[in-house]
Amino acid sequence: MKDSPETISPIKYVLKRLKKDRLKLAAAIFWSILFVIVPMQIPILTGALIDEIGGHASPNGRLNIFGVINPAGPEDVINFTVIGLAIVAVLYGISAYFRTLTLAKVSRHFVVELQKSLVKKVEFLSLDVHSKYGSADLLNRAILDTQSLRTFIENSVVKTVVKVTQMAFPLAMLFVIDPFLAALAASVLPVQLVITKRLQKKLYNSSRKGRRVRSKMTSAIKEGFDGIESIQTARAEEYSTKKIFDLADRVEENQIRTQKFVGITMGVVWTLTTVGLTLIWWQGGTKVLAGEMSIGNLVAFTGFALFVYQPSRNFTKSLNVYHKGVAAAERIQEILDKPSSIQDAQNAVKVDVNNAEIEFKGVRFAYPRKAATKQETLKGISMRIQPNSLTVIVGRNGSGKSTILKLIARLFDPAQGQVLINGRDVREIKLDSLRSQIATVPQSPVIFSGTVFENIALGAENATEDAVREACRLANAMEFIGGLKKGLDTKLGQRGTTLSGGQAQRIAIARALVRGPKVLLLDEPSSSLDSRSEAAIISALESLKKQMTIVLVGHNIRAISEVADRIIVLDDGKIVQDGTHRELVAESGVYSTLYFGESV
Repeated sequence: MKDSPETISPIKYVLKRLKKDRLKLAAAIFWSILFVIVPMQIPILTGALIDEIGGHASPNGRLNIFGVINPAGPEDVINFTVIGLAIVAVLYGISAYFRTLTLAKVSRHFVVELQKSLVKKVEFLSLDVHSKYGSADLLNRAILDTQSLRTFIENSVVKTVVKVTQMAFPLAMLFVIDPFLAALAASVLPVQLVITKRLQKKLYNSSRKGRRVRSKMTSAIKEGFDGIESIQTARAEEYSTKKIFDLADRVEENQIRTQKFVGITMGVVWTLTTVGLTLIWWQGGTKVLAGEMSIGNLVAFTGFALFVYQPSRNFTKSLNVYHKGVAAAERIQEILDKPSSIQDAQNAVKVDVNNAEIEFKGVRFAYPRKAATKQETLKGISMRIQPNSLTVIVGRNGSGKSTILKLIARLFDPAQGQVLINGRDVREIKLDSLRSQIATVPQSPVIFSGTVFENIALGAENATEDAVREACRLANAMEFIGGLKKGLDTKLGQRGTTLSGGQAQRIAIARALVRGPKVLLLDEPSSSLDSRSEAAIISALESLKKQMTIVLVGHNIRAISEVADRIIVLDDGKIVQDGTHRELVAESGVYSTLYFGESV
């Protein structure tokens, strides 16, 4: 039975993704094994040379550790040793190059592909997931955590296989040279394993906690930078920095705790391996004095013992990397396995929404963070918006106006009730089909780095320059775009810092219109416009409603009331009035209060 995404371990998760790169992984393992095996020939050559120079050849013959090579005299031993060391040097250099190259290929390709998967997943996740984690946390996972996995693959996945060879070969050689000394050398390894095993869990928990705290600190820093204007105008610099500094102190505290466990583990490992070397020299020296072992063989034995102990001595570093990698893999796996709450139904179909009639039937909705407290934003909304009309939704702040637009675009699904277009529930329409025919202008539009043309053609990559210019004309944006140094090819700064609020708003409107939508949703489109631009936009909307269904959320009732075919008034999540401007202004109610209050 296969592991489900909910139960599969982070290690299995990484290995499963590595299957796509198994040839690159095999090459990295091969060169890594060669890289550690080649230097292990040095103790053999060195031991034989020492014995021959000192006139104390091995009782079993010169260079007879393998029982293969048996030169005729001292000169042959020296020549063989020099040639052997030269070959070792060349092979070591070649294996070092290819090891580095193949490790880089497998780990970096893995990270890039993982980042692509993560970014794609995040881009398609529903807004409730984005709200839960926040952009800074998701950014951490896409950049820092994936980079941690690169080190994890190089130092844990590949080197775990290599370390088996790295310990097995020299350990076998120890038993070939002297089984008794080999047993002494290996006696410290089980004790070391038991002690380090107990420290692993503490190190893992510390690494995992460190990731969470570091993510919170990144989020706090990002929020501080993004909201720097509000922070400075509110004179909240001290509060903001204190919040970040407190988290930084927690990160430091956690890092010190982690290093404490690393230090204890390192101390235990080095103490035990040094005890092992002491035992080797004690008993080995005794054997040399008794004539049972040559000095060269003792040197060779010690060299192989050091190779056996080397992985253990590097174990603490590898263990730290391992647990950081596991913690990073868990965080990445959590997002990649996270289901989006907005998905195509099994029976979803592509639908043409020409002459779109939009209907709400008993719609109730609460944002995820408020659902637990049962604070509903919409409380049983029922209404029908006629096709090819301009419907305006007004109401006090927090009455649920913008939420209606989000439900039409299916950024969220209602908790109860239905949202229908031309009689079909939007949940039965393929998401791509639905959103390709709906354009939304948010209250605070985002301008991306890139040219003016690229910003307007976003989501309509095949748009021609003529189509973009026409959309700009309808949005009353050509006048200021023409004044830019390179016109449509002018590069805009990050988040459009080079534009005024009104200019950014008009680019957002042009971005919506260039797609030729059949449903146009506008959230406070004139909030940042001057009266002249506002009048031009309203005039454009009046002509556009002949081609599409337009739903507009607005505060400036006076500007839009005369062109609206219908006005829906919300209050506390309910429809309290519905009609034309003339009908509503004649009534006593929320609309007249808003309208005349605004007029004053």
